[in-house]
Amino acid sequence: MKKIVLIATSFLMLASHSTLAGTKTLVEYGVVQQSHIIAGSQGVYHPLRSVAAGALGGVVGHQFGNGKGKTAMTAAGAIAGASASRYHQGQQRGVQKVDLLIKTDNGQTIDVVQTLDGNLVFNPGDKVRILTQGSNTSVDKSV
Repeated sequence: MKKIVLIATSFLMLASHSTLAGTKTLVEYGVVQQSHIIAGSQGVYHPLRSVAAGALGGVVGHQFGNGKGKTAMTAAGAIAGASASRYHQGQQRGVQKVDLLIKTDNGQTIDVVQTLDGNLVFNPGDKVRILTQGSNTSVDKSV
């Protein structure tokens, strides 16, 4: 009985060992050769969303005021709703990316495209760190 428990425990420890190991990240260093920003794909503007938001704004605005004031508040609510919708849709359009051509310290030339971080600007000649985990690669400034 003790042998079976020992074998079962050993098997469980060996089987679960790989989940404790975590993931491996390959770290390389290199120098930026070229860097350019890729504009995000233009999203589709949905005018019916603006119309619906304008109608909703008009309904809310209609709750305020009396007489001509009620009419003015309805119009103001409609304009505010439509404007807010149009602004929000404009903000959702494509995410900008940066395309980096990098010469690694081991002599390879690689191309990495990643989401643009406004706080991280890459210029030719910058020393960078290249992090690869599985099929995901990202680049940041080398310290």
